[in-house]
Amino acid sequence: MKLVKTLAAGAALMVAGFGPALAQTSYEGEQVTLLINYGAGGSTDVEGRLIANHLGKHIPGNPDIIVQNMPGGGGNIGSNYLGTSAKADGMTVGFFTWNPIDQIIDAPGLMIKYNDFDFVAGISQPTIFYMRKDVEPGVETPEDLLKTSGFKAGSLSPTIHQTVRTRLALDILEVPFNLVSGYKGLKDVATAVLQDEVQLSNGSLTSYSSAIIPMLIEPGLATPLFHFDVEKDGAFHPDPLLDQYNTVTFLDLYRAKHGADAMPSGENWEALRLINNIMEAMYRSVFMPPNSPDDAVEIMRAAFQALSEDPDFIADYAKTVGIEPRMTVGDTGQEIINELGDLSPEFVENFKAYVNQ
Repeated sequence: MKLVKTLAAGAALMVAGFGPALAQTSYEGEQVTLLINYGAGGSTDVEGRLIANHLGKHIPGNPDIIVQNMPGGGGNIGSNYLGTSAKADGMTVGFFTWNPIDQIIDAPGLMIKYNDFDFVAGISQPTIFYMRKDVEPGVETPEDLLKTSGFKAGSLSPTIHQTVRTRLALDILEVPFNLVSGYKGLKDVATAVLQDEVQLSNGSLTSYSSAIIPMLIEPGLATPLFHFDVEKDGAFHPDPLLDQYNTVTFLDLYRAKHGADAMPSGENWEALRLINNIMEAMYRSVFMPPNSPDDAVEIMRAAFQALSEDPDFIADYAKTVGIEPRMTVGDTGQEIINELGDLSPEFVENFKAYVNQ
């Protein structure tokens, strides 16, 4: 399985420049809709409302920011609405947990292509795996995952990145498991772990901090396992902001099984690298409808750049999520999204076969 290009995961830590001065457009007296493609109370909604509380002061004219939730279809109902029905007048912005896998495999539920949107910003969001401690022979440390002989892994819809990354990671680690997919949200999966319907899952750091830690980790019912390594310039590193969460990295576990210098290879590894590099850079993405006014797009990009430097927003985000926000703004993120159209036919064919099996 070959990629045309290797995505730069380090882009999550950069903010692009904005070139010419912005047009003097004012949003005074206006309402800007922040469209969230998951339901109220979930991790996407929590982050979206944090942004809504602070974004207006960084937009000329200080408009009101109105949150509208449009859940369903694994996030695709909201994405489709923004791409096909929302007015391209600069007054609607989508805050999405997006799923590039649906575009790669040409899933019928996705009616648009993400690279047709006007990209504004992306927010990095690490993923942490966790597991019930009472899975035989006992899971007290991350390495104990490798000793298990069978369990159920809970996930969202079959084609969403959370599900596919779970499958790829466990397959590469050669850990036997059965997948139980179809849960509506990460909190629902955590509840299923609590009730022992499934025994392993993962969540974004927002979900992990707000639901999984108080529900499962602090009561001693589950063990933190691993997070995905950050890839930059061909090298892999632990995420430095996750030291407090007592996890190892995916490659740490792989090497615990195969040797200190071992590296995965093959189609599954290339697929996992691709999805990780995209999602670790821009787990949440901010889009505007296709063909939105250029000045409105630049204003929103500038607003998110200012938001990324706003001490009040940074403090609120860190208090809720557990780490400070890491944003990709403007052209850098657009380039990452455009890579979805540059994948080799061989990669797409093999990846589609894996996802659909």
